[in-house]
Amino acid sequence: MRLFGWGVAALLVVQAVALWLREDPLGEVVLAGREWVTEAAVAVAPVEAPPVVTNPGLNPAQGPMPGRPGVVLLPAVQARVDRITQSEILGPVMRPLPMALLGIAGEDAFMRAPNGQTGLMRVGDELGGVRLLRIGTNRVLIEHEQQQKELTLFSGFGGETLLPSGSTGSDVGSPVMAGH
Repeated sequence: MRLFGWGVAALLVVQAVALWLREDPLGEVVLAGREWVTEAAVAVAPVEAPPVVTNPGLNPAQGPMPGRPGVVLLPAVQARVDRITQSEILGPVMRPLPMALLGIAGEDAFMRAPNGQTGLMRVGDELGGVRLLRIGTNRVLIEHEQQQKELTLFSGFGGETLLPSGSTGSDVGSPVMAGH
């Protein structure tokens, strides 16, 4: 048993000396700007190529992202980050739901705009670039991008169109349904 104790003590001494003599594993890492870069990467990176400045925390599909805005990344690193984001391997990119008529309550209509904004509207109100023109029994007439469109809750009773006759840009029967 005494021999075993001396063996463990010797092993501890060897490990302590190995740790003490070992180089700093992060010794070659320098802080360039706001990102960690090794000296080898700085030497390999072309001098004439300016680093890519990402949009200040913007993801085109999602809007502002958490984290540090305006992070300066090397082009190769930025390309990898973009590929990971586009692959959605870490999770889906949240996209706003499509424009929809969610409900009608008398003179009010519950709408979801193309940008995902949801709200209560009356005739003449605007929400997320959509202006409400008329409210029918089960449909509304809106103006979006200089076009008149019709959104329906369901087809059937009250199924008469609100669009002026001869109008183009109709969305009658479109897949924009209430809450589904």
